[in-house]
Amino acid sequence: MSRLDIAKQRLRAHAEHHLRVAAMEELRARHPAGTTAPYHERGELFWRRVFVPMYRRVPWSVKERAMRTLRMTAASSGWTPPPRRPAEPWRPPAQAGTEASSRSSR
Repeated sequence: MSRLDIAKQRLRAHAEHHLRVAAMEELRARHPAGTTAPYHERGELFWRRVFVPMYRRVPWSVKERAMRTLRMTAASSGWTPPPRRPAEPWRPPAQAGTEASSRSSR
């Protein structure tokens, strides 16, 4: 694995971590039932104060274009997406359906 690939992995890991922490803090603020103050990691001000608010304001099309440009998508690593759109319900592949019907008719 190249140094660039390692750097991209670290960038993605940091981004996902801080977006997840921000989401948990929002939930905590909406449903206050805890008895302790939330823990904040030291030295992570850029991620909490700059990255998370900017990420939330940028439209998805811009984020998607940036990920493709940086080759940080699953498709750039050889993964092929499923043949359906995200809102479509799951259906078995055509080949699996024909094999199952031929077995049941025996």
